Amino acid sequence: MISCDLPFESNFPYLVGKYAKDNRIPISLTIELTPFCNFSCVMCYVRLTPEQAKEQGQLVSKEQLINIAHQAKDMGTLYLTLTGGEPLSRPDFWEIYKELNKIGFLISILSNGSLIDESAIEKFREYGMPYSIKLTLYGANNETYNKVCGCEDGFTRVEKAVKLLKNEKVPLTLSATMVRENAKDTADMYKIARAWGVPFQHTVSVVKSARGSVNATEKSRFLFEEFVDKLSLEQLERHKLPEYKTPFGWCASYKSSAWLTWNGHLQLCAFMNGPYSLISDGFETAWNELNEKLDALKTPEECDGCKYSEFCQRCPGLLCAESGSAERVSESVCNTAKELYLAYKKLKEERE
Repeated sequence: MISCDLPFESNFPYLVGKYAKDNRIPISLTIELTPFCNFSCVMCYVRLTPEQAKEQGQLVSKEQLINIAHQAKDMGTLYLTLTGGEPLSRPDFWEIYKELNKIGFLISILSNGSLIDESAIEKFREYGMPYSIKLTLYGANNETYNKVCGCEDGFTRVEKAVKLLKNEKVPLTLSATMVRENAKDTADMYKIARAWGVPFQHTVSVVKSARGSVNATEKSRFLFEEFVDKLSLEQLERHKLPEYKTPFGWCASYKSSAWLTWNGHLQLCAFMNGPYSLISDGFETAWNELNEKLDALKTPEECDGCKYSEFCQRCPGLLCAESGSAERVSESVCNTAKELYLAYKKLKEERE
């Protein structure tokens, strides 16, 4: 029995998540509706051109998606996230959304916000408002949007989307990935989010593409060693991780979540390029097959006995994106762990 001092209502998401993980129930499913997007962001790990997409398969059809969604619901899926590419850029998005909403999921949408206009709001009113929407903020003005996304009026369009969604009282959050092209806007982005009254958070974590997209990761992302010396001992303490014997020791998705790619691959998360299973034989078969493959994964041999391991932020998805395999070490991940360890050791010795 799980004991908790919090009221049941406050602890409900944790209880549901734990039950799902303990019983291998796919409580959460993300559907990647398309690899296409009306933005061309320098750091995007998934956006493909039509020519690139042809080499990797075909879009899962509307009928297939709805069929799979019904099967997932029968298996216990409650949370459904729609993403892309830009999900609203898919021509049959509203037909898909209408049917998915009828099934009874708590639907969240990850979007760049540029296609959420008065017409989209009318569709949401007709088919049902989403459970939540997370918009990505790429800068504090149109100039930065053009530099990062190749969209001259991107900020103006997102600002409009925020106002429209707030008027409808849709639960809304903003997130940002800071790269060299938009880093100067960081403080202004927080000010804008506060002025809009929308929760906002940013990350500097940018990974290589795991699935064929061509991005400017090496050029655009920040290297950890550029700011490791700014971390305090207390902050470094929080970076320490307990030792786990499996690759998924601190993975929130393992055993309870899945990601369905635009071309029909069921995998653990956005960054993994394998293992995966195909949905052609049905969702339950694909879910079981995926979990069998994930259970068989091993931590890279080089990690055994590594003195930097307690500071290693590795996860199978990150290794897939950075090295090409969940069972192969990545030089960048190893270097980050080493830098954290050395910085921690230095500050610890100075305090003692």
